[in-house]
Amino acid sequence: TITLSALSRQAEAYQLAERTLLDPLTQMKVSLNSPIFGVGTPSDLRVGLIINHGESADSLVNKDVVRIRSGPVYEQYCQHLFTEAGGEETLFVQHKLYFAYIKHLWATERRDEAMTRLSLLCNIVDLTTHYGDATLSNELRIKCWLRYGDWKLALNPPGSDLPENLATDVLVSYKRATDVAVSDNYRAFHSWALINFRLAEQLNDKDRGMSPTKPSSMIQHHVIAAVKAFVRAISVGTKRWSASVQQDLLNLLSCLFKYGELDDVSRTINEGLESIEIEAWLGVLPQLLARIHIKSPSVRSVLHPLLVRLGTKHPQAMMYPLSVLLKSPVTDRKVAAESLMNSLKAHSNALIEESLMVSSELIRVAILWLELWHEGLEDASRLYYGEGNVAGMLDVLIPLHTELEKGANSRRELDFLNSFGRDLMDAHNHITEYVRLITSSGQTIPTQGGFMSDPNQAGRSSSPNAEAEAALNQAWDLYYTVFRRINKQLPGMTTLELDQCSPALFNARNLELGVPGSYRVDGSYIKIQKFITSVQVITSKQRPRKITIRGN
Repeated sequence: TITLSALSRQAEAYQLAERTLLDPLTQMKVSLNSPIFGVGTPSDLRVGLIINHGESADSLVNKDVVRIRSGPVYEQYCQHLFTEAGGEETLFVQHKLYFAYIKHLWATERRDEAMTRLSLLCNIVDLTTHYGDATLSNELRIKCWLRYGDWKLALNPPGSDLPENLATDVLVSYKRATDVAVSDNYRAFHSWALINFRLAEQLNDKDRGMSPTKPSSMIQHHVIAAVKAFVRAISVGTKRWSASVQQDLLNLLSCLFKYGELDDVSRTINEGLESIEIEAWLGVLPQLLARIHIKSPSVRSVLHPLLVRLGTKHPQAMMYPLSVLLKSPVTDRKVAAESLMNSLKAHSNALIEESLMVSSELIRVAILWLELWHEGLEDASRLYYGEGNVAGMLDVLIPLHTELEKGANSRRELDFLNSFGRDLMDAHNHITEYVRLITSSGQTIPTQGGFMSDPNQAGRSSSPNAEAEAALNQAWDLYYTVFRRINKQLPGMTTLELDQCSPALFNARNLELGVPGSYRVDGSYIKIQKFITSVQVITSKQRPRKITIRGN
């Protein structure tokens, strides 16, 4: 009946949808304004919740200040409702039909009536669940309170702050849905977590606007309540809620990264981690690794042990992203990645060595020395001739020369040295001489105006040193010759052979390391058997490679 009504409403047959719900109630001789739905209950009975209105929203989060009215009088009235309905199971059916009717009212824009009727139904269902068979009506009770809280939020203009009285109503609704007797309702804990997180953010924004001092205790209490509820929601979330659970994990991380330094927040998260399956974190691994360099001791006390646990059980999932972090230009991030990698070496040393080899060799294949110098000379030329930034030019060129001095590791690199090594070595000598002459004369290497001949240009510490300028000009004569020759060779480079550009990948066989992207949550993955010899160079501006890997 309820499904038929919903389908009729989707087909815009609103009268049919309403009649489908009301006809069964009429057949059971039940009025919509009957006391079994909370309408017309005795005024002296005051069925509903006991809420101390002197309590703040803070107290609603931390204390059990919301309770249903109970006692012999209420138990007697509940039994009267059961009798009037013809039994507890019949009453449950009537409540389900009536709840569906209320949702129909809301869907057909009769929202005020829907809110009034739902608030009365919530109180009655609370009462019948308390004194009746909880297993029968507990799910309906949770749905009623969740829907009431959702509708309250829907009445607030989108994007605006929640007024205190509305925040209190929503907190009460979701708190009732997360009654301690309920241990496995995902939606209840998800909603309770989100409202607390939202209120914490709202209060934090207000505090920041008023004063930069330490956040208030109310923010801390809302964050801790949100953390506990997110943890509970994640731990009971099923496959049906997988996308929402992913969002809960991200929100939990937001609580850690934003409020981790507040008292007890990191400790509460650490305590909750035990109840979350370690595999759940695989979906947010990029977000975890992106904050690996955070210096806050309280945040690190959660983040690093979690990554170590994840790496211990799922080392394959960590290899490629960690290899990237090891080459990060951000020193703190690189040091943190090295620390984590060293922790994993105790049980996965061979795997780590393979991942480091593969990642460094893939980079070697992705950008050959020919391309590295072509791009480097372009950047250095722009900095020198375009901006007069000699210091910036040297920052680009010197690392390239340092890499060249380490020697060749492949046939391609050896060919590059044979073709351009002499010219580049002479150019390096010239810029080394330039640096020596400038520094020995007490001048500073200019960051602007370095190519200008006017000694009064901004950024020049003194008049140009003729000998130093001559050395730099000689270097650029050589760089220009090299650049022109490289520029002629690049268009003809459409395929590469691994044995020519990366002997290590060419010889790699039957690795423990998995094919990128093949790792699954259950621990299964495809191991790399070998790399196919021919590598295609895609003829676009960035010249990416197409590498084929054969799995086991």
